[in-house]
Amino acid sequence: MRTQVDVGRLLGLTGPGAWLLAALFCATNITLVIFSGGPPMRTVEGWVALVLVLGAAVVVVVPSGYPLPLPIVVGVLGVVAFSSIAIGWNLVPVGWPGYTSWHFGADTFLLFMVALRGRLWWGAAGMALMSLITIHWTWATTGDAWHGFDLTYRQIATYFAGAFFAIWLRRTARQIVQFQEAERRRVEAEQTLAATADERRLQLERVRELAGPALSRIASGATDAGERRAHGLLEAELRDQIRGRALAIDQLPAALTAARTRGVEIALLDDLRDDLPPAEFLSEAAAWAGAHVASLKGGDATIRLALVDGQPVVTFATSTGSTQTFSS
Repeated sequence: MRTQVDVGRLLGLTGPGAWLLAALFCATNITLVIFSGGPPMRTVEGWVALVLVLGAAVVVVVPSGYPLPLPIVVGVLGVVAFSSIAIGWNLVPVGWPGYTSWHFGADTFLLFMVALRGRLWWGAAGMALMSLITIHWTWATTGDAWHGFDLTYRQIATYFAGAFFAIWLRRTARQIVQFQEAERRRVEAEQTLAATADERRLQLERVRELAGPALSRIASGATDAGERRAHGLLEAELRDQIRGRALAIDQLPAALTAARTRGVEIALLDDLRDDLPPAEFLSEAAAWAGAHVASLKGGDATIRLALVDGQPVVTFATSTGSTQTFSS
């Protein structure tokens, strides 16, 4: 699947810089109209065209998704068509009109913005529309269709040069985004590995802290019966930390040790391993299991954390056949 990249956003065409660009566009065209408007700006439709063009310049820099929504695109093309008619058909039909044909550059800018915001072919359609209207005007007024093409081909060339830039920029931006995504995944993987390594170091340090003195004592061969019982309880606690790590929290380890001292055999199992439920659930489950462990006087019991129908469930089963569950 190809990555959609908002080129306009990457270029800042919908942020503070874009508003400055729109303001400069409006100021430039207002200046041209005031000092070089000529015959077209002596008509009401000429001023309506100016207002519509300036409004369209604001609309194309408003954040509205990528690609630019079609209703906005069609509206811009409507502005291009209206301004081409309102200004073009009031120009002097012979010679070079100069800045009185300000709408050519203004409309090309609007359509280039449309292209940059993901509507390349719609922008090209707008350029064709502007050119055809101008060609029809010169043909209808002077019989010279070529003059209309001569007035617009520079704008067409400018648009397609910009369109080529937009295509190249979009491909480059897509590659940059893909690279950034790959880099993000790499960093996340490294952070996960580092976190796993840290957790292993912590577990190893805990094992050394708990078992180190006992192992040294056992290695000396000078243990008595009381110490051997204590070592057995320590071994069970270490098993809990390894096989039932998620539940070996809060007051449950102490409750397990007390029950084992009374002669109860208890296994603490965590079948979820790394896919742990929320900490609040684990804390409540540990308290629930601790209350049941405290009531045991003997026999065997198993406390297991597992998924049942996609939900975490803690099961407390005893050798007498009694089974109770705790779920969220």
